Amino acid sequence: MSSLKHKGKGPQSMTANELREGYSVWLTQDLVWTTQYSKALLTEDADLIEKMQLIADRDVAANEIVGAYFIDIDTETGLPARYRERFRVTGPSKDLGEDLQKD
Repeated sequence: MSSLKHKGKGPQSMTANELREGYSVWLTQDLVWTTQYSKALLTEDADLIEKMQLIADRDVAANEIVGAYFIDIDTETGLPARYRERFRVTGPSKDLGEDLQKD
């Protein structure tokens, strides 16, 4: 798990990186990983948060994801509270893949 600490208050979401492609992923209501933040599970339920942790630990051990951790969610916007996490949702402003293909 990451050394980043969440406040543990208010809505939480679980994020990680997909190991094979490196994409940012979030755990959904169905407890599967998605690259679409709009499908991310946002919850304050302690039992569900514990279950999310178990799923993340299992998937890290299975080498499906890496760097799983909880993030705080802004209750007004529904977006991650920290800039770093908001950036992961929106991604880079430039498509680096396009430039790499030109070479």
